[in-house]
Amino acid sequence: MNYNDRVKITYERKVPGYLGDDTIEEKEAIEPCGKIGLSSDEQIGIFGKYNQNAFKLYIQGVHKGFSKIEYDGVQRSVYLTKWHRNSTVVILT
Repeated sequence: MNYNDRVKITYERKVPGYLGDDTIEEKEAIEPCGKIGLSSDEQIGIFGKYNQNAFKLYIQGVHKGFSKIEYDGVQRSVYLTKWHRNSTVVILT
């Protein structure tokens, strides 16, 4: 796997507040990653339709509990997270 891109991962936690739970950003980390597009079969199997904006991001290392991902200066929504060997695989839309 070629990890030639960088991604910013933000970890948050919820604490009880006056009007409900408040979210506090704990830390941000910049990690190496590799971007791969989704095949047609994966798009149909995951989304049920063709979504050309979706792609897979292989982040080096195992990361759990993150809440936000920023790739190429744009904050992306996380659709699915998997762990494969020593990588975290995230499907972003």
